[in-house]
Formats: sequence, C-alpha cells, structure tokens
Amino acid sequence: MKKASIAILFLTLGCFVKAQTSVSFQHLGNATFQNNLINPSLIPEGKLFIGLPVLSGVHVNVNNKVSYNEVFTKEADRIEVDVDKILGNLQQQNMLSATVNVNLLHVGYRLNSGPLLSFTINERVNADFVYSKELVNYVFNGNSDFLNQEVKISNVGTVATHFREFGLGFAAPVNEQLTVGLRGKFLVGFANISTPGNFRATITSNGEAFQVDADWQNATMRSSGMDIYRRDEGDLGSHLVFNGNTGFAMDLGATYRLNRYYTITGSIVDVGFINWKEDIENHTLNDTSFTYNGVDLQELDNITQTLEDSLFNKFDPSENSDPYRSWLPVTAYGSWIYHYSPKIDIYVTGGTRLVQRQVKMLYGAGATYKFGKAFTASATVTKLPQQFFNVGAAITAKGGPVQMYLAADQIVNFSVPDSKAFDFRFGMSFNFAGFGSNEPESGLSRGRIAGAKGLDTNVFLGRKVKTKKRDGIYSIIKRQKRRDLKNKRTQRDKSVDKKSLNGRTGKKNTDNN
Repeated sequence: MKKASIAILFLTLGCFVKAQTSVSFQHLGNATFQNNLINPSLIPEGKLFIGLPVLSGVHVNVNNKVSYNEVFTKEADRIEVDVDKILGNLQQQNMLSATVNVNLLHVGYRLNSGPLLSFTINERVNADFVYSKELVNYVFNGNSDFLNQEVKISNVGTVATHFREFGLGFAAPVNEQLTVGLRGKFLVGFANISTPGNFRATITSNGEAFQVDADWQNATMRSSGMDIYRRDEGDLGSHLVFNGNTGFAMDLGATYRLNRYYTITGSIVDVGFINWKEDIENHTLNDTSFTYNGVDLQELDNITQTLEDSLFNKFDPSENSDPYRSWLPVTAYGSWIYHYSPKIDIYVTGGTRLVQRQVKMLYGAGATYKFGKAFTASATVTKLPQQFFNVGAAITAKGGPVQMYLAADQIVNFSVPDSKAFDFRFGMSFNFAGFGSNEPESGLSRGRIAGAKGLDTNVFLGRKVKTKKRDGIYSIIKRQKRRDLKNKRTQRDKSVDKKSLNGRTGKKNTDNN
C-alpha cells in the first residue's frame, strides 16, 4: 500500500503539474503573434493583432521520466508497483515538470515605421519537482541497500505556482540587420508551494551499531493561498481578481541577420519574481544533526512517548507566516536559421531552463516551409530534457483576418500508457493586414520593397519593372527584351558628334565677331 501510494503520487504530479518545449512552434518564426510571446523580437506580418480569451492560445506541457507502464505491472488480476522497473528507468537526477498557459487577451499594433506595440494577459500554472534516483530508492527500499553508506538527499525541491501576467511589449528594427524586443510584465500570484533551492540532507546507516545518522539544512516548505483555495478563509473570487501577491518579470529578445542566407535569433524570458504576502504558511525543520539508535523493546508499553523522545523531538519543527519571494524558472532559447530559399528555412535550436538551481536542456533541428501567404508549416526532430529523440510538427493557416495554429512535440508512437512527455498548442486570433500601406521589413519576414506598387516594383537599368518574387536581397523579374547595343552606340556617337560640331561652330562665330 505504501509503495502504491508513492507511485500514484509521482504519476499524479507528472500529469497535472513546465518545461521548455514547443520547439516546432518556435520554428514557425514570426508567422503568428503568439511566437512573439516566446521571443519578443519576432514581429509578425500584419498591422493589427487581436486575441480573445482562451481561443487565442492554450498551451499544455508535461515532462516525466517514467510512464504509467514503467510504474505498474499487471500480475494475474492485480496491478502492482514494479519498483525495479521504476529504478531501472530513472537517471541520477530526474524531474516532473508541467505547465498550462492560457492567453486571456492580446492586442498588438504595428506602426508604419516598423515597431510593434503589444499588450498581453496570460493565465499560467507552472509546477516542477526535481528529485534524485537515490532518494526514490531509499523511500521504496529503506536503508537495507545503503548500510554503511552516506545517502545525499540534495538537489531535491519543488515549486508550483498559479499566477497571472500583464505584459507590455515593444519590438523594433534597429537597422536592416538587427531587431530587438522587450516586454515588461506585472505579475499577480494566486497560489504557491515551494522549497528553497539550497535544501541539503544526508543520511548514514551504520550496519554494525544499528543506528542512523541524519543531518539536514534549509528544510522548509513554503505556501501561499492554500487556505483560500480550500475556502477555509478569505474570498476565493476576489482573490483570483487581484490581491497583495505581486511581482515583476521581463522578457528580452534579439534577431540578427548575418547576411541573406543566415540569421541568428534568441530570447530569455521569465526573468522575475513574485512576493507572497497573503495566506502564508511556512513549515521549517531547524538545521540539525542527530543519531537515531532505535527504541528500547522493554518500553513498548509507552511506545508513543518512546518514539517522541527518541525520534520525533529531533526534528524540532516550527511554523511561521513570514512573507517570502519566489523566482520564476528562467528560460532561454537560441536558433540558427539558414534561408535555403524564399519558402524554406532550416532551423537549429537549443534551449535551457533553470529549475531549482538545475539546468535543463533541449535541442531541435528542422525545416519550415511557407505555402504562399496563407500557410506555414514546420517539422522538427526534438531532444527534450530526459527524453529520447522524437518528432514534432506545427502549422498555421490564415483565411482573411482569422489565423489559426496547431503545434505538437513528441508525436511519433504516442501512447498514453507509454507516454513520458508531450507538448501541445493551439489557438485562433485575428490578424489584420496593413490597410493598404506597406509594412517595413523586420524580424524574420521578407518584407516588400519600400514604396512599391502592384506586386513589387524595382528599377532595372533606369526603368521601373515589376518583380515576380524576392530572394533575400535579390529581385526576380521577367526576362527583358534584348537591347540593340550597336544601334544605341551609333545613336550615341552621332549625338556626341553633333554636340562637338555645334561647339566648334559657336566658337568660330565668336572669333569672327
């Protein structure tokens, strides 16, 4: 029963609790306004952007090291916890990580000179639990496997947060090559459970003396909003509108065109914190070291008092309601882009996320194809944290002002009982064109020629011509008629001779006068 309870807890956390993913969606470049939320320097193609609550964007992500079938085994008519299979699939450091992001509103407007102004509201739930294989082994099997060994319970921690962010963004081309973006965010926190990132503990089992030596530091569990969510106190409705748990964060991005073939782009998001002040409950075990020698079997008549004196009093717990600060998990992305053709881009992407002072990495490589102005699609090979290689895909379609997108990672051989991770995004928003005005080129877009008429207009040998399409800095035009250079040269020579003759005649008349 104990093992089953622990296993169910691990699976529940994995199913309902963020990791940096959505690589396939990132590879859409600036095809949607929502890509600007990942990289503030990406300016979408359009003039006015409007997103309605929920419809404009939902993002769900889960990343776990073990699947359902790696935890439970069916034996006859019973389902049992397979401890050996669990331990066999864990690595030294593991995590349960998940996110649910819902776009409540976004409005963006692109100025005629190029910059993008935006306002966004997002509802977010993030949860992470990092743990070691050694800890799981000790919990399931006790100290029998660790006699005369030191078990280090470090790099263990959790953070789960429900908050809302209000963002004000600005992105602008600095020059023809560089575009930068910045978004400041005001945060309102609703609930939080977290541990400090510096928790440390060691347990040593002495097989000869039959005793356990324990030592721990910074063992604290902090929480805010739990009683309000349980409706034990306060008003949940007003709490979810606004309260005293506030903070700030910042997103930064930059896109740089090396030349007509290569572009590099990167971002760092969620650099910020929330100060928790309402409905605080902090539970702390004071820093201590002790030795547990077991209980005296001759005192079993008073076993409760014996355990309290020999073990429970060693923990010295305390509680307080002191305000505290929690930091958002910082996420960073970087992509190298090869513009193979006006329609095809090749991406190589890397990402990192800081969780409880631990760095988690992801990698992706893929291609993006533009089907005219209405469709853009990407296909990507992904390597997510603690997962094997898999495939992701994304597509966006536009009909009139309505734009829809759909993206998913970990789609090959997807099966719920065997799944360890997945990432899914979808949304619909409104993207209005430039109302007859030409939009300056910025971000990753290949913009129109400034001042162009018709499809595109350029100058060829002193004459205006229409272009069929653009390839980087080059304009593709219709084949021009062959010029008769001989006749043109003859006409030019006659013109020169005539001017020379007129000059000499004028000089002669002057001399005669």
